[in-house]
Amino acid sequence: MNDFMNDLNKPIFFLKDYNFLYRLQKEIFDRKMKSFNKKYNFIICAEPNHVYTIGRNSKFTNLLMFSNTYKTIPILKVDRGGDVTYHGSGQLVCYLILDLFLFNYDINLLLRFIENIIIYILLKYKILSFRIINQAGIFDYCHFKKICSIGLKIRNYITRHGFSLNINNNLNYYNYIRPCGINKYGITSLYTENNFSFYIKIKSLLNNILSSFFNLIY
Repeated sequence: MNDFMNDLNKPIFFLKDYNFLYRLQKEIFDRKMKSFNKKYNFIICAEPNHVYTIGRNSKFTNLLMFSNTYKTIPILKVDRGGDVTYHGSGQLVCYLILDLFLFNYDINLLLRFIENIIIYILLKYKILSFRIINQAGIFDYCHFKKICSIGLKIRNYITRHGFSLNINNNLNYYNYIRPCGINKYGITSLYTENNFSFYIKIKSLLNNILSSFFNLIY
């Protein structure tokens, strides 16, 4: 942990342990809170192991069935907004520890910024997508299925958590939950929509995402 904190400008890629990822972003957040230094902002990129996370607004009824799946995959209560979701192999998770002054202290401006980045990047891979008013996340235009989930926590104008983009993760794990508490829309991925290979193209996709944020920050 200390080695990372000594090199403040480097993002972390492909953390596997979700518990470590969760603790890491909290430690970075706490240190940023103490220093109130607007110069250092962070993006943590990970491909976590299987886990279901339950946000502050979640209802346990959105865990649809108690089966062997819940015995093998952890269920964690976290402090982000939103409802229940799934993280796992083949999914890109980006956590943002940013000072909200970058967005004129407007959380809605930050959400629109994240959504526009995802929509733009998906378009580069020939996937049309859109946002729905009052529904956090991005949806595939062709099949009206969610491809990216967004959940944030704000404290003293500093953000935590971020977004998860489905690339070629196993979508069957969503069958055991009501993703984000919504029945109306299904779940899709870049691989489902455009035969996207996680490990072949992920570097290019990450460069697009990170450059969009760091161009703003720096």
